[in-house]
Amino acid sequence: MKKFILLICMASAQAETIDSILRKDIDFFEIRPIAEKQLIQNRPLVELGKRLFISPILSGNKNISCMTCHDPKLGTSDGKILSQNHNGKDILARNSQNLFNTGLPSRIHLFWDGRVSFNPQDKTFKTPEESFNGLNPKRADITSKMSSALSMQAIFPIASMEEMRGSFGENEISNAKTNLEAWDLIAQRVQSNSGMKQLLLKAYPNQQIFNIGHLGEALAAFIREEFHSDGSPFHRYLKGDITAMNAKEKEGLRVFIQRGKCIACHQGGELGLNTFYASVGVPQFSKRPFGIDLGRGNIQGENFKKYFFRTPSLLNLSSTGPYMHNGAYETIRDVINHYSNIEIFSDAFDLNSDRLNQIPVDIEINHDPKAKREIFNSIQAPFLKRGLNFTEDEKDALEAFLTNGIMDPKFKFPQEQPLRHLGR
Repeated sequence: MKKFILLICMASAQAETIDSILRKDIDFFEIRPIAEKQLIQNRPLVELGKRLFISPILSGNKNISCMTCHDPKLGTSDGKILSQNHNGKDILARNSQNLFNTGLPSRIHLFWDGRVSFNPQDKTFKTPEESFNGLNPKRADITSKMSSALSMQAIFPIASMEEMRGSFGENEISNAKTNLEAWDLIAQRVQSNSGMKQLLLKAYPNQQIFNIGHLGEALAAFIREEFHSDGSPFHRYLKGDITAMNAKEKEGLRVFIQRGKCIACHQGGELGLNTFYASVGVPQFSKRPFGIDLGRGNIQGENFKKYFFRTPSLLNLSSTGPYMHNGAYETIRDVINHYSNIEIFSDAFDLNSDRLNQIPVDIEINHDPKAKREIFNSIQAPFLKRGLNFTEDEKDALEAFLTNGIMDPKFKFPQEQPLRHLGR
C-alpha cells in the first residue's frame, strides 16, 4: 500500500514538473490563447457570405464554389496534394490552405507567398491588382468596402482562370479582358439573381448597386465566424486547465519548444506568425515540364527570398493534410522526419503511385542536384540545416501534440453537424 501511494506521489510530482517547465516556456515566449469568437453584429452579412461560399454562382461556369477547395469535412482545405483547376483536368502550383482563424486581426498576409496583404494602420492593401493598392487606389469604390486581408484575398480565386473563372471562351466571365472586368461581371451576375439580391439588400440596406468589394467583405464575415478555432486541448491548457493535455502531448509541446525550436517560426497561440516567411528546404515537383516555385521570391521587392513561404498556423493540423505548400508530405510523421534531417529526407523524396494517381497530369520531381542544393542552401536557420535529429521517443511525443494536442474537437471530422450548418 505504501509503495502504491509513493508511486502516485511520484507521478504527481512528475506531472507538476512538466507543467512548471511548460509554464516558464509559455510565459517566456508569450504564447497566449486566441481570443474567443466575437459574433458579428450584422447577421445578414454573415448569411450572405455563407450563401456565396456554398453557391457555384461565383464561378465562371457555375460548376464549383469556394467550398470545392475549402471543404469543412476536409479541414477547410481539399485534401489534395496540389489543388486542381476549375474542371479538374489540370493542377495549380500549390495546395489549398485551410481557413481556420483567417479572420483574426493578426492575419494581415494571405496566400502562401503573401501576395495579398493589409496594413491595419492606414487601411491600405498590397495586391497583384495595382488598382487596389496604396492610399489612393483607382478602384476605391471596391477597396472601401473591404476591411481586412481576408476580404481582399477572397476575391482573387474568383478572377483566376485556373481556379474559378474558367478557360477563355467558356463563359462571359472568362472572356473578360481584365480581372477588374471579370469582378464587375461577377458582381452583376450575383445582384441579378433575385435570391442573392434580397440577401445583398439585407446585408447592405442603404446600398442599391453592389461590387466585388461587397461580396469579398461578406465572404470574410462568414469565414471569420464559421472557422474560428480556439478549443483545442492546447488552448485549454494555455487558459490554465493542466488536465487538458495528456502526459505525451505535454512532452510533445516541450519537444516543440525546446528541442525542435519550432516556436521560433510557429509563434504565439496560433502556432504560426502570419507575417513570417522562411525556407525549410521543401522538395519540389510540378506538372511537366518541371517549373520551380520561388514562393515569396516571385513577389516584387522580395526577390531575395527565394523558396520562402509564409509560415502557416499549425492548429487543427491533423485535419489539414497533406502538408507543406505543395502537399509534399502525406503525414505529420513525414513532416517531423523532414525536420529531423532535411538534407537526407528531402533528397530521398519521391511520390508513390497512389499519390501520383490523384494528380490528373504527369508530374515531374526536381532531381537536379544543383537546384536541390540551391533550395537547401536557402534555409537560413542553422539548426534546421544541421538537422534536429529527433529520437523516436521525441518524434512520438511531438506527433501526439501535433495530432491531438492542437486539434479543436469542433473541427474533428467526419461529423455531420457542421455540414448541415453549411446547407449540405
